[in-house]
Amino acid sequence: MKLITLAFSIITFFCSVILSYAADIPVKTAETITTKTADSLSVDGLTKQREYHIGPLDLLDIKVLYSEEISRQVRVDSRGNVSLPLLGPVKAAGLTPFELEQLITNKLSIDLIQNPQVTVFIKEFTSQRMTVQGVVNRAGVYDFQGQATLLQAISMAGGLMEKGDETSVKVIRKLPGKNEETLTYDINVIRENKMDDPMLENGDVVMVEEKKPISIQGAVRSAGIYYLRGNASLMQVLAQSGGLSDAADASEVSIASKLPDGKTVTVMYDIDDIKQNKIKDPAVVPGDLVIVGASFIKGVITGVTGTVRGFISPIPVAR
Repeated sequence: MKLITLAFSIITFFCSVILSYAADIPVKTAETITTKTADSLSVDGLTKQREYHIGPLDLLDIKVLYSEEISRQVRVDSRGNVSLPLLGPVKAAGLTPFELEQLITNKLSIDLIQNPQVTVFIKEFTSQRMTVQGVVNRAGVYDFQGQATLLQAISMAGGLMEKGDETSVKVIRKLPGKNEETLTYDINVIRENKMDDPMLENGDVVMVEEKKPISIQGAVRSAGIYYLRGNASLMQVLAQSGGLSDAADASEVSIASKLPDGKTVTVMYDIDDIKQNKIKDPAVVPGDLVIVGASFIKGVITGVTGTVRGFISPIPVAR
């Protein structure tokens, strides 16, 4: 009797261990199992497919649930139509896959199929064409498959040149008829992920214009015109010009900015206050004029020092 009781206790113990182990094993359900195929795409890829506008000669995979008669792979003809059983020609060009799904669903719902479930997948993209012009390293016409973004187009063209204005890149797009629209983007904002990289369409023209330079004059080591990338501050601009000269008056540095109404506003800064964090390093934008004043006393001292150095410089001895 004791042996039976002991055996029963051992069996009970092992059963409890097995059950507790089984409880920790994740169970795969229909929601967690994902079947990967050769045509599987990432979430980003699927998103781009939903945004892509179908064009002539694209190959589409159209499936209607429980209707093999209609489901098929079909290529968009030169007129932008796809031909489907029971429906005949259906206009596809210019629509996104989602919009075409809705169109086919609506047509099938009229006396053909009750609550049809339609999916449209793009199997092959046709070659599309865009033009990149302006201040880029390799302006020209570029072919691309499927869909390209604005940053990809600029990359194909070798990127912006030093004088390229990254804050005002234009996309010129033809609309039905003879109309067109111009969209303007700041690619710095796109690169900082503050807005989505816009998709381009077949026939788009990307135009990069020349930015306004920043002029630096006065008592700096290398006065001139400079093209700076991104957001620049006064200290960065002065560093670009080689810094203040020996005769510079650090308390007499001004930024002259032209307003949209044509008026010019000039603000004076003391470089020592900026270095000591008493004031914020001000921003300088394309088109601004930076002027560094000269100290009269420092100028005289610098001139005298230069003259003295000229007199005491070693005199070459003829041999």
